[in-house]
Amino acid sequence: MPPIQPTQDVLSMILVMGVTGAGKSYFINKLADDDVAKTGGDLKSCTAESQRIPVNVGRSKGLLIDTPGFDDSSRTDSDILTEISRILAAQYAAGVSLKGVIYLHRITDIRYQGSSVKTLNIFKKICGQLALKNVLLVTTRWNEVDEAVGASREKELRETFWAYMLSNGSTMTRFYGNRDSAVGIASQLMSKQNIVLELQRELVDDGKTLQQTVAGAFVNDDISEMKAQYEKELKDLENLRQTLQENDRAMKRKIQQDWAREQQRLSTAREDEDRLRRDIAAEVRQEIEQKTKEKKSTGVWKKIPLLPSLLGIIELFVGIPPGSTNLLTSWFSDSGIVESVSDFFSNF
Repeated sequence: MPPIQPTQDVLSMILVMGVTGAGKSYFINKLADDDVAKTGGDLKSCTAESQRIPVNVGRSKGLLIDTPGFDDSSRTDSDILTEISRILAAQYAAGVSLKGVIYLHRITDIRYQGSSVKTLNIFKKICGQLALKNVLLVTTRWNEVDEAVGASREKELRETFWAYMLSNGSTMTRFYGNRDSAVGIASQLMSKQNIVLELQRELVDDGKTLQQTVAGAFVNDDISEMKAQYEKELKDLENLRQTLQENDRAMKRKIQQDWAREQQRLSTAREDEDRLRRDIAAEVRQEIEQKTKEKKSTGVWKKIPLLPSLLGIIELFVGIPPGSTNLLTSWFSDSGIVESVSDFFSNF
């Protein structure tokens, strides 16, 4: 099933990305003018799984996809990339317009290193060069820094870490923490032409597995390095165990605990490798075709208006927080759907 041509003026999507604690959920709440996405006051991940949040931006209907950071404390990069890939493949296949990506970064960060560098590298590989013109690089938490300090860090971002993206059409802007600022940022993307990300072209158009994509290969390289490290640790522990005396029981118990921990890490790394070998586009296509076939067989499909049908397809791949149903209820009512949002998705 080739990608459907985007449905103009019906529904658009914006991906929101960044490291944990960058303020993704806070930004979305300000744009939605409601507390629909969970936020936190520390750097622990609040977005455990991707969520879709419906918003009105001017006269346009949009879906914001709130994504976990690739430095998530409870999930691996492979797991998160797979989840984002499924959403993007579904959006592309269903014909929902993608307007671009908002990438959030804390201006309070003194240095750009570690997880921030890794997340940015994965992000650039997901987008690809051609899509960078639809990327907004947004700095957050300006109320927590002196203007001069923030401007100095902003200059460093512009001239070093974000220079490549800016030279290829990305736009740099500030989020001041209020609704007007959030609306202004989202409006910049909603007025742009639709875009297809490099990851989408690779998965859907080229039929690659996730491991064969540029982003997937980057994540897989990290997994290979970790596997080698865990295998070495296991070998060293085994060698140490063999040198211990029979009566050294305390040390043997400690080694056994360490061995079990490293074995679990190695098992997780192998699962991550297997996950990247999946044909994401084929999986998504099969799930969409199965669902539409079920609806067509009952004659229901022809009776569902376009907007609810698109939302129903996206619902298969990314959930919605409970606080977002009010706006969806309004959208459904405008489309002639009288049943509740929860009943509609349950019966879809």
